[in-house]
Amino acid sequence: MRKIWLGLLSVVFVYGCSNSDFSTQSDSALPPGITLVEEMKADPDRVMIPYSKYKLDNGLTVILAPDDSDPLVHVDVTYHVGSAREEIGKSGFAHFFEHMMFQGSEHVGDQQHFKIITEAGGTLNGTTTRDRTNYFETVPSNQLEKMLWLEADRMGFLLGAVSQRKFEIQRDTVKNERAQNFDNRPYGLIWERMGEAMFPEGHPYSWQPIGYVEDLDRVDVNDLKAFFLRWYGPNNAVLTIGGDIDKAQTLEWIHKYFGSIPEGPSVEKAPKQPAVLPEDRYITLEDRIRQPMVVIGWPTTSYRGAEDQVVLDAMADAIGGGTNGLLYQKLIKTQKALDAGAFSDCNELACNFYVYAMGASTDKDGLKSLYNDLLATLDEFDKQGISDERLKQITGLSEAGAVFALQSVKGKVTQLAANETFYGQPDRIEQKLEQIRSVTSEEVSAAYKTFIEDKHKVTLSVVPRGRTDIAVKPATFVTPARTLPEYKKVTELILSCAVRLMTLIVVLCLRWQKGLRRKCLSCTKFTSTMAVSYWAPRPVKRQRLRSTSRCQRAVAMFLRAKKGLLASLLHDGRGHNNTYG
Repeated sequence: MRKIWLGLLSVVFVYGCSNSDFSTQSDSALPPGITLVEEMKADPDRVMIPYSKYKLDNGLTVILAPDDSDPLVHVDVTYHVGSAREEIGKSGFAHFFEHMMFQGSEHVGDQQHFKIITEAGGTLNGTTTRDRTNYFETVPSNQLEKMLWLEADRMGFLLGAVSQRKFEIQRDTVKNERAQNFDNRPYGLIWERMGEAMFPEGHPYSWQPIGYVEDLDRVDVNDLKAFFLRWYGPNNAVLTIGGDIDKAQTLEWIHKYFGSIPEGPSVEKAPKQPAVLPEDRYITLEDRIRQPMVVIGWPTTSYRGAEDQVVLDAMADAIGGGTNGLLYQKLIKTQKALDAGAFSDCNELACNFYVYAMGASTDKDGLKSLYNDLLATLDEFDKQGISDERLKQITGLSEAGAVFALQSVKGKVTQLAANETFYGQPDRIEQKLEQIRSVTSEEVSAAYKTFIEDKHKVTLSVVPRGRTDIAVKPATFVTPARTLPEYKKVTELILSCAVRLMTLIVVLCLRWQKGLRRKCLSCTKFTSTMAVSYWAPRPVKRQRLRSTSRCQRAVAMFLRAKKGLLASLLHDGRGHNNTYG
């Protein structure tokens, strides 16, 4: 259980060194359309990962980090879009789209992405968070070109392979994933409920990346295409490659496969939006569980990368980290709780601080008593603070975790990609380690008084079904009904009416042709072909039918008009060639 809570917030900070020879490349030696931005060479006196950073004319950022310790390469493509960029009423779309990115592109067949990489001896996956989505694979170094072709094809040629069938299959897959990992899993809805209460309605962190089922049911395949066109341009992506690579050859391949992809719409950084609670809030979650739990959360004014982020992490470790944590000593060791912990949930726009404890008793006053013991433990921490010896132990473990990540090429690449995505600065490891070393016990105590002591909080009681009587307090906060903004309602109504009108026109055309079937025998074949073409999002190859009948000409004119309209609204204009080899 403890790993579940801490795993949500784990951030790996990596350290690296390399014996690679980083020779300086002039812009004239680079492939056309690629510019060298900066180059960090190996320095034995510094904690760093050597890398070279490039920029393509279409805005794609490229980071290369040679490391010939193993004959492997790790490729990561990070798009700076997560659930925080979703529209109200379309939650879960970033994660849904992650699924669609593995369903084939114009030059890669259905399910072939997995097959190509696994048959090459590699592994692959993708992840979606509130702030970014990344796709990555680790393969033998002689398979690098193929990986770049695959990533470029789904960056530049995805829409042509999107179909209604794929859309429906993946929508059902995501809904099943939500049911399995959230709705039907014990304690699975804790963070959804906490997010709804911690953040104001409409805040991009007030919903989880998995989204709501009703929102998934609301969207259609055109929403998917619009999401791709808005956020999946090369100018909103970072391509990071580490491992046994030849930089010159790698840049040639990048130019070959990514260079002609058009730049997408400009993307501005989202403003920081820390939560502000106007009062204490109490909520209750009835679940299929036996052991009740209490979770308490406080909003902080920090954000990912802020100087006080490491202070909050140190405070979380002091309160709930391992067997030396205060919660273990006061609650678990004394058998007042089965599990307890604390962590700082820090993201790009806002951060929160949480403590939790799982009770062993379902007596009427059991959870209330545990809640009081939890608050008493926090009060004790406030009074005694943290010793210099304990703080040194905590910061030492944090530094060790950063250094041990050096063993993995994937760890280095992940760190470079994340730092570039969020800060525009791949090399932040030394700065991060210095922040960890500089944390003082006075800063930890000050952080507690600033964010925790006498501050408004959200308290969640997780109780067995039908046992709301054991909750810490009766619920004082009810999640507001989720409603679409008026302009979105009007827009959806207009689009719905337009689709119905177009459908009616097609039906009338079909009936018209059916009535003329005896006079125009070829209309039947033409009509069935037309119907397939209308409903299929992907163009259907068909023989060109020649006819001078009025019914065929009328339907053909309608199809051309519809195709032109949809092309103007949805087509990505990425008609360049992308043939591997």
